Amino acid sequence: MDRGLTYVPLQLDRTKIFIFTDGSFANNRDLSSQLGFIIVLANENHTGDRNNFKIHGNIIHWNSVKCKRVTRSVLASELYGMVGGFDNAIALSTTIQQIVQNLQIPPIPIIVCTDSKSLYDCLVKLGTTQEKRLMIDIMSLRESYENREISEIRWINGQDNPADACTKHQPNQALEKLVSTNMLQIRVEAFIDRIKPIQSSELAPAV
Repeated sequence: MDRGLTYVPLQLDRTKIFIFTDGSFANNRDLSSQLGFIIVLANENHTGDRNNFKIHGNIIHWNSVKCKRVTRSVLASELYGMVGGFDNAIALSTTIQQIVQNLQIPPIPIIVCTDSKSLYDCLVKLGTTQEKRLMIDIMSLRESYENREISEIRWINGQDNPADACTKHQPNQALEKLVSTNMLQIRVEAFIDRIKPIQSSELAPAV
């Protein structure tokens, strides 16, 4: 009861929407999967190394829910978690973009962060899956990525993912740090540099 969210001022011209997603496969008592995401409006700072970045910002939405669909793999759980997070972020982004447009500020980009390498490979390296029912969701996210509705997809270290607290019984300390200090340092395992044309094999050096 003595803990709450503190909101700090941000530089809107440098602000980004970060979506941290996670999914745990069959970790509930009824063997259902737990899905979670956290949406953060934050300023991003780099310390000279693009494989590490620090965010300073505010949690604006979060969710932790049992998956209503039967999941047969870890990839499915992670994918459903990302779909839920992105759907909510798009709804929030529509209102935010109208505000910044009236203030004559550039559009705020959406950054999706996941700690699942298999999901990252499916989305940015055009990986495939044998589960046909997942293809629609994967193609939908790929289309949003190609149309730049999603500015970046980053594969981050699992110990730095605050959404871990939405799905695990014994989570990491990332969410606690974010709530307590409004800051979080995140290690990036891989990302795509989208300044130049996208190529499926164009991976940045991993940590």
